[in-house]
Amino acid sequence: MPEAVRRPKSNVKSSGTAGRSMLGVQHDSRKSSSPVFGFGSADRNALARVFISVEHCRADFGKVGPGAVYDLQSGFGTQNSSKNSNPPKFTFGTASRFLQPSAARAKRNPQVPGPGTYSAGSSIGKNPESNKINQAAFGFGTATRDDARRVFISAAAAKVRFGAESPGPAAYSNSAIQHGVGAQPSSQRRTEPSFSIGTEKRLKYDYVERAKKTPGVGLYATQASVGAQTLSANQNEPCFGFGTATRDDAGKAFLGKEQSKVRFGAESPGPASLGPGAFGGTGRMVQSTKSTAPNATFGGSARSLGIGEATPGPGSYD
Repeated sequence: MPEAVRRPKSNVKSSGTAGRSMLGVQHDSRKSSSPVFGFGSADRNALARVFISVEHCRADFGKVGPGAVYDLQSGFGTQNSSKNSNPPKFTFGTASRFLQPSAARAKRNPQVPGPGTYSAGSSIGKNPESNKINQAAFGFGTATRDDARRVFISAAAAKVRFGAESPGPAAYSNSAIQHGVGAQPSSQRRTEPSFSIGTEKRLKYDYVERAKKTPGVGLYATQASVGAQTLSANQNEPCFGFGTATRDDAGKAFLGKEQSKVRFGAESPGPASLGPGAFGGTGRMVQSTKSTAPNATFGGSARSLGIGEATPGPGSYD
């Protein structure tokens, strides 16, 4: 019998076969995996950072601090720290010793301006230089005399001019104030409700016009109550139907290990599906586990090809 033919396994387990362990991850969903405990993988360097108490912190004070690695700055020159003030600096001047204002210098350098070239500002008024103080300036007021009447002097003076700025009697509109019918302009008076005669035409009812614009009975599109409902106010009822799956997929459904053993090998290809040369030892091997033996064949060239054709006969010689 060929080696590639598969044989169905027996349903009876041998006594020597080992089952799955109860320790570790359980592949069976009906069994729960037990908790697993192991040794920690953290190093001991993080143990020093665990807070135990204040007394332990005082005992380890300064052990994790930096050593003598401070960079002390010089006290001369510009100070990098904002807490320290920069000391004053003194240097030697770089100006020439012979550039003093004199008549001889003016002759040597005619570009130096004379005394009358400078424009001296006045000491009266606003000084443009910041090292001079502007003196107080006083002037006459520009207000008119009309505002003088509005200055409050005393209660007695106010009584003298009582009513001088008030509007006259003709400034009021008697019809708007004294009329008791209609809207009241004064906030102290209440506007009474108003009633008027309607302007609707007689013998013309509104329900007749509404009936003309209302569609008839046959114009409404009534939706069926069976199936999908287009209105959101109606709930779709559940629908039931026959399945469309074929029976070919019924054999692929997993029911249990015992059921799968019954159909073991039913979906496997038979011995004749690979062809007659699949299991033979002659020809090209289909299986990768077997090597193809070398083939020896007869040559297909013609016999005595080219012999005697190029040699001349006895009568060819002169």
